[in-house]
Amino acid sequence: MEQPTLITNPINAENKDLTFSILLRLYCREFTNWSPYMGLPKYDQVVKHALENSGSDLHLRIDFNTEEIEVYVPVVYYSATGNHLFKPKLIQRNRRNDEVKELDLSSFFELAFKEGTKNYPEWQSIDIESGVKQAIAALEQIAQEYIMKEVYFSDLLLDHLPSSITSYLQKHLENFDISENVQSQLEDLFVIVGILGQKELMEEHLSLNFIYDQFSQKGEEFKAILDQRKSKIKGTFFSHFTAYDRQVQNMLHYAFFSPDLLLPQIKREVFSKYFKQEKVQISFRPFDLDRDLEMVCEWFHKDHAKTIWKMDWPIAELELFYRTLLPGRFSHSYIGEINGEAIFNFEIYWATNDVLGDYYEVLPSDYGTHLFIATTDKTKKFPALITRSIVEWMFSQPQVNRMVGEGSVESLAALMNKVHVGFKLQHIIEMPHKKAYLNFCIREWYLEKFPESKELINTNF
Repeated sequence: MEQPTLITNPINAENKDLTFSILLRLYCREFTNWSPYMGLPKYDQVVKHALENSGSDLHLRIDFNTEEIEVYVPVVYYSATGNHLFKPKLIQRNRRNDEVKELDLSSFFELAFKEGTKNYPEWQSIDIESGVKQAIAALEQIAQEYIMKEVYFSDLLLDHLPSSITSYLQKHLENFDISENVQSQLEDLFVIVGILGQKELMEEHLSLNFIYDQFSQKGEEFKAILDQRKSKIKGTFFSHFTAYDRQVQNMLHYAFFSPDLLLPQIKREVFSKYFKQEKVQISFRPFDLDRDLEMVCEWFHKDHAKTIWKMDWPIAELELFYRTLLPGRFSHSYIGEINGEAIFNFEIYWATNDVLGDYYEVLPSDYGTHLFIATTDKTKKFPALITRSIVEWMFSQPQVNRMVGEGSVESLAALMNKVHVGFKLQHIIEMPHKKAYLNFCIREWYLEKFPESKELINTNF
């Protein structure tokens, strides 16, 4: 992937590209109708032809459902803290007629505003047509302020090298004043984290882990910063027309991000265990689009899958789901094998970034799974052994402290299977798509059931 360079001069062609990137960053920070999109699709030829000459393997996909339009932007650098870098190109696909064209910023702004009326119905009365150019000019001015900030921190970094990166971070943390504008200071730290990531000097989740640990040592006054799941910010992207507030996730919770679970860089087997008494070998590996898409599409169209899994979509829609799921950082899909035969699919999700986190006091170290067993042959299913394998693998990760679930009240067999391996049912929660039992499992509860598994589980959380 194309590599960015450090910014040293705010007035050059590079910074015109950076202005474009910052405008999109502002939008992505405030709204959630977007996702990373990996590769070129096999079952959507319109999108394939639209993207094949973009020069990027990764794109940002922005979904404007109100107008049945999707917009793709080539990604140069994808950032955990939102400090993405893009090529200055907006590719629009109209789903009504499959027309593809390049989009200018004014048209993008108008699309985005219309989409925003779903969250803010009162915006429907605002006439933006005559003010779009002024709004974009105002955003570009804001972008220049961001550029100057990045120039400043980049220059400091150049002056600091070749000293250690952690000492560079430590220097900025020493000046953090809890009595001042905390959100503004955090945003400055995230800019620094983004620069370190762009230059491949330190992965962003590691920088955020370092910051989290340093704040943890500063005492009780920093607890609120570390514990809050979301914070309220003043909206910027549409501020030329109206005042509004948005909620953003706490980036410091990336201290509990598990790259092995959520962003694996390998396609081979990641876990294998032989259960001697049952003579069963269970293993699993990250989902591979080229290898697994057609297989799971067939699985999901089985009768029992339609009612439980509810992903019996056309294969093009299923491909879109995985091309946006796999490069993300909040969930990932795996294929499980029993005695060498592909039998089950499960998804891991990071609960604080999942809808489930809205229904209980979620912790950043909470992780959950959704499990689908494709076979109906009872001699091949082994649900308890599958669940044990998943639990043991997840508890081998230091970032996972508690496993959570939201099993449907109608799926008693699945709930009892989880209870069998150490999960404890909590209370019923009413979710938009189902009524479910919230359930938890911690290492101690699992090891009470299976003490022989202690050597496989990381107990140093």
